[in-house]
Amino acid sequence: MKLNNEKQIFNLMDTNGRRNDVINALQGYLSILSNLNGEWDNLPNSLSQYLFYKKAIELSPDVFSIHTPYDNLQAEINRNSEFKNAIENNDLTWIQNNQDSYRELLGKFDQGIEDRARHYTSNLVKLGFATQKREITSVGQLLLDKIKLNKDELESLLPVDNINIIYLRQLLKLRIYDAQGQNFYAPFLFALYILIHRNRISENEFFELVQGLNPYCDFTEIDRYVDNYEEGNVVENIHINIPDDIEDSIINESTFRKYFKNQKSSTTVDVYMAFYNMLYKFNNERNSARLNELLQYYEDNKPMLNKAFGCGKNIFIARNGERPAPEEFVRKNKKIFELSLNKYLYTQFELSKRLDQIREYSDTTKRIFRATGVISFDNGYVELAYKELCKHIFKGQLLRQNICDKSNDYVEYETEYDSYFCSITSLAEILSYSNEEIFSITNSVKEEFGVSDVGQIAEKVVANRKREFAEFIRNRYPLEKVKELLGLFSDRSNDSQLKEYVSSDATVPTIYEFVVGIAWYYFAGKRIDLLSSYNLTLSANFEPLVHAGGGQGDIVIYEDSKVVMLEATLMNSSSQKRGEWEPVLRHSVNLKVEEEMNGTQRQVTTFFIADEFDLNTINIWKAVAAVPMQSSADRESFTDNVVIMPINSAELSALTGKSDKYDEIINNVHNLFEVEKNNFDLNWRDEFIRKIV
Repeated sequence: MKLNNEKQIFNLMDTNGRRNDVINALQGYLSILSNLNGEWDNLPNSLSQYLFYKKAIELSPDVFSIHTPYDNLQAEINRNSEFKNAIENNDLTWIQNNQDSYRELLGKFDQGIEDRARHYTSNLVKLGFATQKREITSVGQLLLDKIKLNKDELESLLPVDNINIIYLRQLLKLRIYDAQGQNFYAPFLFALYILIHRNRISENEFFELVQGLNPYCDFTEIDRYVDNYEEGNVVENIHINIPDDIEDSIINESTFRKYFKNQKSSTTVDVYMAFYNMLYKFNNERNSARLNELLQYYEDNKPMLNKAFGCGKNIFIARNGERPAPEEFVRKNKKIFELSLNKYLYTQFELSKRLDQIREYSDTTKRIFRATGVISFDNGYVELAYKELCKHIFKGQLLRQNICDKSNDYVEYETEYDSYFCSITSLAEILSYSNEEIFSITNSVKEEFGVSDVGQIAEKVVANRKREFAEFIRNRYPLEKVKELLGLFSDRSNDSQLKEYVSSDATVPTIYEFVVGIAWYYFAGKRIDLLSSYNLTLSANFEPLVHAGGGQGDIVIYEDSKVVMLEATLMNSSSQKRGEWEPVLRHSVNLKVEEEMNGTQRQVTTFFIADEFDLNTINIWKAVAAVPMQSSADRESFTDNVVIMPINSAELSALTGKSDKYDEIINNVHNLFEVEKNNFDLNWRDEFIRKIV
């Protein structure tokens, strides 16, 4: 990624179309891109950008609930039948031959539709999942689960899933280059270095350090800078050029509005200007009346003014309601009054704006960092997860050496399909560890954990993780809270409440899977290994991020004598027919066939959990048990008595109090479904057709 100049702040997601569920968005955008045909371009050369945007709003209707430019465009397309026919049939030749007649209509495709498609997919480019031409890279194929991920020896020690590993690898490789492509800054390496160096740091300080630096910075004294850093310091050494027309005399309104802008609200600038005029008047007439007027206005608009002129801190040293003598006030706030007031205020405005941008961009950076699973964000503080493990894998001195460097390989490093950034590279390869160094690291970790075998390290880390998860559920999700949350899903107006409590990074369907799993944990008497059963990617703080995919059920719980699969959906009863029947049946059949082929003798049961069902869904799942079913993974393999039991949210909530009857209830489900085999003839249709044709 390149910056245009030293003032630019890097961001990992374009602000146009930014959303909270970042990881889900990237996964969805990549999936759409993989299903598009034709060259990535706009009309009249290609329909790909238009179709991408169309699919994006279909995929996330809750996020893209308002899309006026698209709606207006569709209405105009519908009024032009020949053009509409060409769009529907991907007839680019007709569109190109007739583009002069539809020039105005073609121009509207790039006004809130195709341009947004480019913005959204640029985020895939920034992380190496796609090229500038929107070709999906090998790393992107890995994220789509079209290529199998192979963990190296060090990655296998970390208790994180494949999606966590993919993001960890890409962020370890991430470089921010200067405009010439000659110097780079590695923000994630710096992030890890900070957390190893300082152990625990406030979230604001952490992101001001990581987001506030760039390849133009001097990293010579970086150790001392990190050691002594305090919130807000990142803007201290930035030089601000004062415009020539900001002099010592009072700034007129047109000049003020020219330089003290707020892109989101013109009325906010009115507040800025009123405050400035009162401050200027007090500076010239230092009396109690002017000071009282100034402080009263400041207190009435304090958050807005502190953000604009105080870098988020109080502009004045004065308590609310306090009215000191003018001389005392000036003495306590002498940095404001000792030089040019206008130049001071302009400088503060520019520095505050920069700090505000750093914090704004940090929101997305935090969500993407969280996807690695190795950084914990908790109660306003940041620290490494699995410190006892990570401090050996990520060596502070090595990170320090690679935070920044001179390099002329920008094009080769990240812009091509087969570039280093876009290629599949493991953690040990990225950090250039030799076999000897890997051996030394694993020995250090074995000593740290007091074990003699590498395999025991992962077991111990996983065991610790499971204990932490059980404690997390006990503290964050007591039974009554789980019941309360289950009751909120039926009304989608509760979505914001669910996201606020569970995870702002996840979609509500993903949150539903997460909560269903915890409810089942209580139903099972807390005896199951829920953490290993989820097919969800979690943060280091156990927050759900995205459904991991991979052709598996939502939650698969393995015990010695039984396997229970939970398929959870928020689709309504009519949508379930289109979106859930096939995958639920496929997952259920494949799981049962796999268990039978492996000879485990375990009882296999699927529970289809939703907020509501239609009668056909209920009856079809019952009927499935009566006929042999073919595996989609092995067409030669069949099974019968496939059990798929529908349970709604309210019923699941009631079951959480029946943990003493867990095994009995599941056995009763099997008794309900299992039927006598009637030597079902798989060739019944072929034989009938032969008779009639």
